[in-house]
Amino acid sequence: MLHFKRILKSVLKYKTSSGLTLLSLVISFTGIIILSLYVSFEKSFDQFHENGDSIYRLELRGEGSWLPAKMSAVIKQNIPEIKSVTRLTHRNNYITTPELNKTNTKFFSNYYFADSAFFEMFSFPLVVGDQKTALIEPHSAVVSEKLAHLLFGDINPIGQNIITDNVTYKVTGVMKDIPKNSSFQADCIIAFSVYNAEEQYAYFDRWSEWSFNNIMLLQPGSDVSAIAAKIETIPEIEQQIEQEKSQYTGTDTFIHLRPLKELHFYNDGFLSGYTNPVVLKVLIMLMVILVVMGAVNFINFSTSQAPLRAKALSISRVLGGRRMSSMMQIMAESVLLAILAMVFSLGIYWISYHFIESMFSIQGLEMTERYVFILFFFLFALAFGVLAGFYPSKYITSPPIAQSVKGNNHFTGKGKYLRNALIIVQFVFTIALIMSSLLIEKQLNFWRNFDIGINKDHVVYMSTSPELRKHYKAFADELMNNQNIVDYTYAQFIPGNVGMGWGREVDGQYISFTCWPIDDRFIDFFGIQLTQGREFLSGDQSDIGNFILNEKAVAQFGWEKPLERTINGFNEEVHPVVGVAKDFNFASLKSEVPAMAFWRTENRKNQLLLRLAPGNYTQTLQFIKNTAHQFDSKNQFEVQFLDDSMNQLYAKEEKMARFIEFVALWTILLSVAGLLGLVIFISRDRIKEIGVRKVNGATISEVVVLLNKDFIKWVAIAFVIASPVAYYAMHKWLENFAYKTTLSWWIFALAGILALGIALLTVSWQSWRAATRNPVEALRYE
Repeated sequence: MLHFKRILKSVLKYKTSSGLTLLSLVISFTGIIILSLYVSFEKSFDQFHENGDSIYRLELRGEGSWLPAKMSAVIKQNIPEIKSVTRLTHRNNYITTPELNKTNTKFFSNYYFADSAFFEMFSFPLVVGDQKTALIEPHSAVVSEKLAHLLFGDINPIGQNIITDNVTYKVTGVMKDIPKNSSFQADCIIAFSVYNAEEQYAYFDRWSEWSFNNIMLLQPGSDVSAIAAKIETIPEIEQQIEQEKSQYTGTDTFIHLRPLKELHFYNDGFLSGYTNPVVLKVLIMLMVILVVMGAVNFINFSTSQAPLRAKALSISRVLGGRRMSSMMQIMAESVLLAILAMVFSLGIYWISYHFIESMFSIQGLEMTERYVFILFFFLFALAFGVLAGFYPSKYITSPPIAQSVKGNNHFTGKGKYLRNALIIVQFVFTIALIMSSLLIEKQLNFWRNFDIGINKDHVVYMSTSPELRKHYKAFADELMNNQNIVDYTYAQFIPGNVGMGWGREVDGQYISFTCWPIDDRFIDFFGIQLTQGREFLSGDQSDIGNFILNEKAVAQFGWEKPLERTINGFNEEVHPVVGVAKDFNFASLKSEVPAMAFWRTENRKNQLLLRLAPGNYTQTLQFIKNTAHQFDSKNQFEVQFLDDSMNQLYAKEEKMARFIEFVALWTILLSVAGLLGLVIFISRDRIKEIGVRKVNGATISEVVVLLNKDFIKWVAIAFVIASPVAYYAMHKWLENFAYKTTLSWWIFALAGILALGIALLTVSWQSWRAATRNPVEALRYE
């Protein structure tokens, strides 16, 4: 207890140093807590499955996982090393019950169609029901506890009926709510075999429909590469992937089996919740930067106190104390400050983590069921205090006792050189982070302002209901009576969300492409330019089923005369290609434009797109909703701007960019705290020198320049080091995108200017205070 009181007394004695050290550590530790919780959550995705190490998803290298569901059965029959398979496809729709439907009560939910092996393969335990038989019958469904409570309250859901997409299913099981750290997020799992009983799902079993995932569970100890090679040589599979494989130039097998634990970090649009692994590496790097910068400030503040502390510690050594005891006291003070900083940081975390999750649309910051992290954080603080306190303890006790007792402390220049080097390291981090933040913002602006090749100005859209689709023409005509509505078109998908993959055999050649069902007004509505052929003829029924390809599809298929080609439609009906459209970006700018075909249809009017006259948006949007309600009073309709939907393609990147910028700002704040403390101590150490200079005629501005010039030099050195490092890192980051901005010179110049400005604003105030002090106060005892 006496030792603790002495340590605490020493900490309180040097209030300025202790206060600045505590502030710096709180900033550092708070960032470390938030980042470590988030990164650990992201890395925990899909780690809880008992069979996780043996679960793989079938993919084509460079093409993704959108494949025909029929592949699963063929692979299972031919590869004995595969224990079980499940086909998957995802939907978002309203789910209700016959009773709730009477009052138009329904709940928007995510759900999957999956095979009966789904629950044997994945560790999603059933609270009620048999996991082996729950999905065998075509109209069976398993609901989550949350959805079961919403739909049935306290009633036993087993045997009850649910309705979605106009199909009725029987509840055969209730599963625990799927954990947040799962790549498969759903409130309901429906039997994939429904295609045998419902005509609308008959396409599930067609080779031509590339819209599914094939997940497989391998036998323990299986050779994954050998299995991929075997799959590639199965005749049925070989025929289907022939066209894609012909363009593959890699040395590995074209068939790729991706481990379950990698799915969260690979995005081909099938699963939600994707996280870019590069982002996690950046966040881990930022965590390391926070640790290093916290240690830099700690060491600088501690060594700055050396002249004041050396005499008192030397006296204790004269009285019989050992140098090791003095070092241990300094290290104990370091540990105490680190522990106190961690306590304050955890308090700030508890207050702010909900706000941070909401602001940046992230999850995983809560410590529920992860309280072991509290122990980890305090052990980290203990280790940090010991390691960061070791050098200052050795440095402060280094002068000979005889000199220290007299107050003649001649510390070697090595300590000051180290302090200068640490400051430069801080500036390197600060400048590199400023450069990175500027580039991220520039890339986001590039995406926002990129001309995707169609006219999407003043366009709104709404999802239609089955009832509206029955009266689609009358509904559109009624809307066109409003002078603020300029034009309309129907399509199955809106730009940015086209989700239909097709595979077709044409003249012995197997081709795959994205298919976009549209009406006869779509091409003209968006001002899509044709390079060959014609548009779909307005009102001409003979055009139904025909195709217009984009340039990428023509090039990919190698067709020199595309207008002489035909493609099989949905029911093996052959229809001609009547035009070729100029490529435009109908998906995310993160990827190249894929091969695509516009398909003229009459019955896939899931989305209504409207072009509005500028102004009066509020009244016009309400008119659209009211008109829709006249045709279908049972449903509620939302009208949204297409621009907003297109921007959502980059919403995750934007939120994550904001998060990275926030952490970068946090490190800059840490750097400012370090600079402020350092200039205070430097001014104190040079107070007599400043007094002598002022007595000899030095002006205030000359003294300020004297104190600031070293910081300017340090910023310049840091800028030279940071620029090539940041350039390399930013260049590698931009390689992830098909459409990217340029690395402009002004990013580096502005970062350097901002860093210099931050440094000068931080130190100049304290420098000015030191320069304006009365020299008599510094020299009265000389």
